[in-house]
Formats: sequence, C-alpha cells, structure tokens
Amino acid sequence: MAITNIANKYNLRLFDAEETSTHGGSLRYFLCKEEANFISTNNLKRIIRSEMKLGLNKLSTFFKFAKKVKKSKKNLVNLLKKLKKNNKKIISYGATYKSTTVFNYCNIGTKYFSYVTDTTLNKQGKFTPGKHIPILPPETAFNDTIDYAFLGAWNFKKEILKKEKNFIKKGGKFITHVPRVRIL
Repeated sequence: MAITNIANKYNLRLFDAEETSTHGGSLRYFLCKEEANFISTNNLKRIIRSEMKLGLNKLSTFFKFAKKVKKSKKNLVNLLKKLKKNNKKIISYGATYKSTTVFNYCNIGTKYFSYVTDTTLNKQGKFTPGKHIPILPPETAFNDTIDYAFLGAWNFKKEILKKEKNFIKKGGKFITHVPRVRIL
C-alpha cells in the first residue's frame, strides 16, 4: 500500500483500514506512531491481500489502467462529437468533483455540454472548475429540450434513473463512461 510508504516517512505506521462506500468505494486508514502498541488488524491484512491479488503492487497494472482511461476518453469524446454533429442537446447531470476531473482530462466544455445541472444550492449559478461550464438548478434546467444527460454522479446511477423516469419516458437518454462509454 502506498500509504505505508508515506506513513513510514513520518514515523507513523498503518495498523488498520476499512472500506467505505463513499464516492463509489474508498479506504479509510488508521495510523499510529511507529512505536505504538497497536497491532495490525486482520481487516488490514485482508485488504492488503486483496490489493496484491489485483496487482496493485505492480507498475504494469497501472499502465494497463492508463491505457483503458485513454480509450475511454477517446470513446467519450467521439460519442459527444457524433451527438453534437446530429444537433443533440447534451448536459451533464451532477456537478461532482469526479465529473470535473473527466471534463478537464477529456477537454470537454461548453462545446459539448450546454450546462451542468445540480441540486446543490451553493453550486448553482457558478461554473465547473477548469472548463467553466455553467451550473444550473434542475427545476429550470432539466427540461424537455434535453436529448442526452451525462451522468456526472455515475455512482448514483440507479437512484438517478429511478428519479428521472419521466425524462427517459419522453425519449431522454443518459450517457455514462463507467465501466465503459455507452448510452443508457
């Protein structure tokens, strides 16, 4: 685990970790001073074994991942280009940090997305970092003029699809890029 190397640098030691569902899956780390009496937990050992089994200790794993990310970028941009060429109105649903990362990495801005819609009041009336896509409230912005909505909050896909049944019934479609680029 990379966190072990960081901890060691500051005379700390990782003794436990737990998986959380935050943002589609995260790890919470528990550290102590190097000389503390905390014993490494079985949970930590299980997580480390799981990471080793996935090859997360090998550089080749990350090269393969980078290749998949580049392919996903190409596929997403090509899909958006095709839709825009056919005069489709596309927005993004959810002004999330992870969607901002995608926008900036893929160089996706207002050329493809008319705007982003989000229920968070303090995001409305502002712009996405980097690409400066306007963020609008769904009450006025998520309407019948939209053909496609990119799932910016893809980790809530089930909930969003359930909530937006009327959009889908009227012919609206969602775009996702996780685990691959596709129209739902």
